[in-house]
Amino acid sequence: MRTIITPDWVRILTKEKKGRARGERRGNPRIPLRLPTEYFPPGCADGRLCYTINICENGVLLCLPQEMDVGALLRVEIYYYFDYELTVFEALGEVVRVKKLEESDSEYQCALEFIEISPADSENLKRFLRKIFD
Repeated sequence: MRTIITPDWVRILTKEKKGRARGERRGNPRIPLRLPTEYFPPGCADGRLCYTINICENGVLLCLPQEMDVGALLRVEIYYYFDYELTVFEALGEVVRVKKLEESDSEYQCALEFIEISPADSENLKRFLRKIFD
């Protein structure tokens, strides 16, 4: 079954049209979106696959097959379609929260705050999220 994310659906989930969603500490709303992602754990040259749970301009919530330490730095490559083209953006982020998923023996939610992203990737991500959210 395929889930289609419409702007109205996103507004309902974030409980607000623009700006800060209820209970949010960040200035940008999280958008529930499952995107294929490659992450590079500290000290590992090879990427591993995971996916996003939600995303905003400042960070991302990932579903990872391994536990990460809070404070660890992760490089991620997130893939998405924009203007009929497969696009990828790269960012370096700091792990700010980790939670084991209760329904899984081997999956973790990992909140990542972006600390380094190129200006071009940042602008493309903002345009992509605005197109979905507005």
